[in-house]
Amino acid sequence: MRQPSLAERLSLSSTVLAVLAVGCLLLSACATREGDQIGSPIFNGTTPDGITVEPPRTTLPAPEIDAIRVPLDSFSIQGAVDQASPGDLILIDPGVYTEQVVVTTPDVVIRGRDRNTVFIDGIHGLETGVIVEADGVAIENLTVRNYLGDGISVGTEGLAAVNRFRALHITTSNTGRNGIALRNVTNAEVRQGWHSGHGGSGVLVTGCTQCATLITATLAEYSAKGFNVVGAMEGVSIFSSTSRNNRVGILVEDGPLQPTSGATIAANVVLNNGFTSTPNNDPAVDRGFGVGIQVGGSVSTGVIANRVSGNTRAGIVLGPTTAGTTGDPIAPRVERNAVDGHIESDIVLAFEDEIIDPSTCITNNGEATIGPPGAAEAAACGDANTRPPLFAWTGETQPTIDYVNGPVPPGIDGMIDADAAPAAPASEVVLPDTSASSPPAG
Repeated sequence: MRQPSLAERLSLSSTVLAVLAVGCLLLSACATREGDQIGSPIFNGTTPDGITVEPPRTTLPAPEIDAIRVPLDSFSIQGAVDQASPGDLILIDPGVYTEQVVVTTPDVVIRGRDRNTVFIDGIHGLETGVIVEADGVAIENLTVRNYLGDGISVGTEGLAAVNRFRALHITTSNTGRNGIALRNVTNAEVRQGWHSGHGGSGVLVTGCTQCATLITATLAEYSAKGFNVVGAMEGVSIFSSTSRNNRVGILVEDGPLQPTSGATIAANVVLNNGFTSTPNNDPAVDRGFGVGIQVGGSVSTGVIANRVSGNTRAGIVLGPTTAGTTGDPIAPRVERNAVDGHIESDIVLAFEDEIIDPSTCITNNGEATIGPPGAAEAAACGDANTRPPLFAWTGETQPTIDYVNGPVPPGIDGMIDADAAPAAPASEVVLPDTSASSPPAG
């Protein structure tokens, strides 16, 4: 199947930017102030009248490291990406860059100089902020916001997998779909991120096999789903992160084209999910509304040593997918979690089949209540098939908001050495050992 060209992908960008051009013919009037809220058009340095414009100046000192600089060497991030060779660093000065960036060169590092004042902004008119189609790309220390689709989209389901990707110190906010979407990506790492106000997920992992994907030290909030693992086979770990104030905190389930297997959800804080003032682009999600961690179908999902508290319906639910398209989980492990403060039981075994295999294991979860009656005995890590109580988990459609109205994350610490750290393309990912993990402090 023919892939759309770069020109085609940016056609929408050109339409939107034509409107902006009236007020921004001189780029220096649009991006000279750090953190300026005015979008900067994609620009080659010459106005339509043939006037050459000098690059805007910044009050920041010159960086210590060699890099392709935006806007000093290229007025746009896309222009810098097009100049780059494998291993190059693209360093972006503060400003608002209204564009869709497509990365097809491997091992490129794209880094903002200040996480809170370097904005890649879709102004609610562009589809996707950054599209990554190459191996080894790293995106660091900047904010992506206000896109109709995804903030950052890596890989494509059905095509060759993208291998090695890193998102470090990234903030995403207010997009129609996902903050970061990893589609058929292996060796991916999302670390120290903040993702808020997404109609889909803060971070989505889907379509991979032998995924080797780690989400860690990351906060997801005010979205339909904080973190979502769907149709991902082997090696996805959500570790030491926080999901709060979403419709559903963490959703792990089979996909329509392939199951999910071997996912680990460990040492996370999951609280206060079941929040109606959130966007939602899929009504089926509300089957999990008010749930901290929901496991739909899947094989060998581990829910280990999490602190799950104060979600509006239940803490941890095991059952079919939110769309009701696959059966019950096979061989789930729910152990060493601290779960409390839920109306409809802390842990719910919502199995719809008549037999549960002995590999289903709910154990050592403190004082957590387990429902319905008889579920605890049926999932007690036994050595024989048992008949669990049949229990259908249902949900009703809840109020929602437009993604453009979601709260915007505040400033947050970024890289302390953005101007000096050598460019390091993304590398293979080592997943954490969770065997000794304990729940985070309350």
